[in-house]
Amino acid sequence: MEAYTEISFYLPFFDLIDDTDEASSIENLFRQFNINLDLTELYNKYKSYGEGPNSVGKGDVLVFFKREDKESFILIDLFHDFTDQYSMVKLGVRSSIKNFGEIKDVIYSIYSRAEIKSKIKESSNLLKREIFDYPKEIRYGDQTYIKNILYNTI
Repeated sequence: MEAYTEISFYLPFFDLIDDTDEASSIENLFRQFNINLDLTELYNKYKSYGEGPNSVGKGDVLVFFKREDKESFILIDLFHDFTDQYSMVKLGVRSSIKNFGEIKDVIYSIYSRAEIKSKIKESSNLLKREIFDYPKEIRYGDQTYIKNILYNTI
């Protein structure tokens, strides 16, 4: 049985998609998984939840599976938390250990560029468990919000 590793962290959405390099790091990450990513579509999806206070409690989880290995995927959680002031999103990657070297370099490139970020979390199956049991009901005070998961949608 093949072994897998996972890595995830939070960063501002615009640090995820903005890159001064000719080929962006997030696009490079998706290429490692043989997935075509349209950054404009990702941006439009993020903006579709609203801006500022109107986006609070909105946002879905996007999961993109590697074509050749459905155990490997990229996760982007666009949910705008109630106390978030920096438009933070979660980037998570699950990959077989044998393919993780180049992928890890790209992930750390994205991580190092982000001015504001969480600590990196490494695991073997937390992300895999996270992609089940949707939709999720999220309560905050007297408000209730629904968080959905979308697979290979952009």
